[in-house]
Amino acid sequence: MLWVVGILLLIAGGLLVWKTLQTGAGETLEAQGGPPAPDFDLPNLEGGRVRLADYAGRTVLVEFWATWCGPCRLQAQILEELYKEVQGPSVEFLAISLGEPEDIVRQFVEQRPFPYPVAIDTKEVLGEGLQIYALPTVMVVDRQGRITYLRPGLSDANTLRQVLNDSGVKQASL
Repeated sequence: MLWVVGILLLIAGGLLVWKTLQTGAGETLEAQGGPPAPDFDLPNLEGGRVRLADYAGRTVLVEFWATWCGPCRLQAQILEELYKEVQGPSVEFLAISLGEPEDIVRQFVEQRPFPYPVAIDTKEVLGEGLQIYALPTVMVVDRQGRITYLRPGLSDANTLRQVLNDSGVKQASL
């Protein structure tokens, strides 16, 4: 009997994880801005550094991802199309690889380039600080440096358009 309860709990936990990955959690935060985003200073693939402070006054969309993550590839495709729509002086997209060595990330990006900067958090310092435990995770930081959206799992283009629009980013194609 005890093993039946254990199996049921395991199934329920698996369904909860699956549902979170399918629909995400932590939808759009307060319209007036959520908590302050932690500043970060990470290496990028071009040999420079990526700092959130460098984007002060701009809306920043950050995708946390890994090369082994299948859904991250789909999220990257969604973001690439969205980036084409909204790119401009008021917005920046960043891809931050979590927990992988630079050479693995570099090899992956050479085969599948991103149209925006790629940073590397090999020790997952930022990922742990933001309690990112599922990939992909998308975060949007508004012009005031506040997290207005933080969601694990796939984020669809329409939801992200609305989040960016709420942050004052205008789509070029609309």
